Amino acid sequence: MNHLLSVFIGGFFGSASRYVLQMIFNRLMPAGSIPISILLINLIGSFGLGIAFPRKEAWDPSVQVFLTIGFLGAFTTFSTFSMETIELIRKYRCIDSLIYVTVSILGCIGAFLCGYLMYV
Repeated sequence: MNHLLSVFIGGFFGSASRYVLQMIFNRLMPAGSIPISILLINLIGSFGLGIAFPRKEAWDPSVQVFLTIGFLGAFTTFSTFSMETIELIRKYRCIDSLIYVTVSILGCIGAFLCGYLMYV
């Protein structure tokens, strides 16, 4: 039950952080050919998970699930990424969709690796 509460609280803060950051990014950057705010949030979340992942064994299990499953799980937005990709395709913006998918996947893997390598 303690772990479930940790996930719940982490998820609350992660999703609230994602919402606030997305609003900030949307105000700072005009709408372009790809959904940049979701891309940036996924890159930041992947980087954060890359930092957290190699250190998780050193933490209390409640802290592990709070940060990795709760906060970062709610902060990153792969489901929104999927929706945005389909929207681009539906609007016949296939090149934009391909760019968005490629940069999202390779960028998030790269961001995770950068964070991971900071502590390995």
